Amino acid sequence: MQIMVLQFEIKFGDVNANIKKIESLLQDTEIENSNIIVLPELWTTGYDLENINKLATDNLEPMKTFIQKLAKEYNINIVAGSVMNKKSEGIMNTSFVVNRNGECIHEYSKIHLVPMMKEPEYMVGGNNKASTFELDGVNMGVLICYDLRFPELFRRLALGGAKIIYVVAEWPIERTNQWLTLLKARAIENQCFIVASNIVGKQPIGAEFAGNSIIIDALGNVIEKADSKEETVLFGRINLGDIKKVRSEVPIFTSRRPEIY
Repeated sequence: MQIMVLQFEIKFGDVNANIKKIESLLQDTEIENSNIIVLPELWTTGYDLENINKLATDNLEPMKTFIQKLAKEYNINIVAGSVMNKKSEGIMNTSFVVNRNGECIHEYSKIHLVPMMKEPEYMVGGNNKASTFELDGVNMGVLICYDLRFPELFRRLALGGAKIIYVVAEWPIERTNQWLTLLKARAIENQCFIVASNIVGKQPIGAEFAGNSIIIDALGNVIEKADSKEETVLFGRINLGDIKKVRSEVPIFTSRRPEIY
């Protein structure tokens, strides 16, 4: 399976410019051999929270329709990062997944809102548990940025059968070491592939972002990684059969004793 990860600089608060960026990246990239495209967190707006009421989607629209069109046009599955999303409970940071037939098969709203980016002042956290979904017969999960610091979520997805867990993010450059260390740890402790999409560049809120989008195998080895500055289309080929081998050699899931944890 080949996965394509988009790392780019988001135009702060400019939804149309960011849509055009996605369209341009797909037009200019050879994607025929890829199965899945992964976008970063809040890719339509960045952290323009002061204008959240104007910029947020309404139950994912019109972004869901846009991603569905791309998925059918390119015959590819899309893990569509996340967007500001108006729901009945309030505005959430919501990720969604569209399969190659244009069907929206999964939604997840970020449970852990990040205080350092003032998310709790403008958004409400999701109340639904993280769950798995299936693309091309493979069980997967997706989490959002700050969720990376909460290993319980990743273990829940792994116990639910996830072989790949996506992390879509806007992770700041001053915490790059934590980003890379935690991503590798989540791969090792859950013996699954971790695929992370982050952004690059500075935004007017005074934050610079770390890039370092990455694909990691079930042993914590880096398959492919972008740098911290450049816009990149990252391609990584993964062998899902490796998971069975790793889990047989170090059988952590059969060694667990949750009844006494």
